[in-house]
Amino acid sequence: MDFEKQLDRIKNGQVNLVYLVQGKEPYLQELARKVFLETIVAPEDQDLNVGRFNMEEVSIQTAIQDAESVPFFGERRLVLVDHPSFFTGEKEKKSMDHQLERLQAYLENPMDSSVMVFFAPYDKLDQRKKIVKQLKKVAVLLDASELTERDVKQHIQDSLRNHHYTIQEEALETLLVKTQYSLTNSMKELDKLMIASIDTKMIPLELVESLVAKTLEQNIFELGESILKKEGVKALQIYHDMLLQKEDPLKMNAILLGQFRLLLQVSYLKREGYQEPEIQKTLGVHPYRVKIALQQSRRFGLSLLEKAFMQLVDTEYALKTSVGIKEMQLEWFILQFCA
Repeated sequence: MDFEKQLDRIKNGQVNLVYLVQGKEPYLQELARKVFLETIVAPEDQDLNVGRFNMEEVSIQTAIQDAESVPFFGERRLVLVDHPSFFTGEKEKKSMDHQLERLQAYLENPMDSSVMVFFAPYDKLDQRKKIVKQLKKVAVLLDASELTERDVKQHIQDSLRNHHYTIQEEALETLLVKTQYSLTNSMKELDKLMIASIDTKMIPLELVESLVAKTLEQNIFELGESILKKEGVKALQIYHDMLLQKEDPLKMNAILLGQFRLLLQVSYLKREGYQEPEIQKTLGVHPYRVKIALQQSRRFGLSLLEKAFMQLVDTEYALKTSVGIKEMQLEWFILQFCA
């Protein structure tokens, strides 16, 4: 991974003045942050020489002013800039007076004693913007995009190897499926599994099955699968189990609606001749979700998916307008559709 190579360069003292950590994988974003904090400024100097600035709360001028300051009793300042949405075409959540000409001037001549890092949890930047063009000229990119299934699996195996652990192949596959090939979720669960198997240093399938719980999204996926197969009894059992877990029917319906919307989008694009990588790029969702949606869409006709989607839209309206008992609205949809 180029990401890992860049982190190794930083750890080895090969440090640039400006970095861009771009992508929606939280684990990689936080891993990069950890390396910068551990490498650039000594722990005893961090109170004075590390600045953290959220662009949803303060202006870029504040961060630049910090970057232009001389380090206190140290060699470098580290300036961490979060949520720089002005690099994208997105509308800012909170109106801030970001003077981008100040940032442009800084990027043209960055301070030798400061390292500025932009943490941009976005898929894309607006390449038409002058400030983005300047950023790309000077910043070293750390690509924190969501990984492919293969890369997630490799990252987990590397992490286990570095900690002198092993895992059964079936256990690894189960972990990946339960976490939906999300690197962030997989690594969180892996920490738990490693603690539980600290004596043997080997993670068996039984441990993964007992410790890694299904997510709400997984339960909803199984619910949707049962509905499309018209397995009413199974669908109701899954739904009732989630109610016992205090899940909100409106939230469940929203996730289910999102899953069916993705199935329709994938179906339409596939019909237009799009291939899997093109579909993933067009929709901007995780490759694993596109893969599973393609598998599902092949088994169920387009008219069935459209019918289910429209009935879920009606169910959402009933839930939001409090027509009848809330818990019964989604159950009524299941009963009607599976009849």
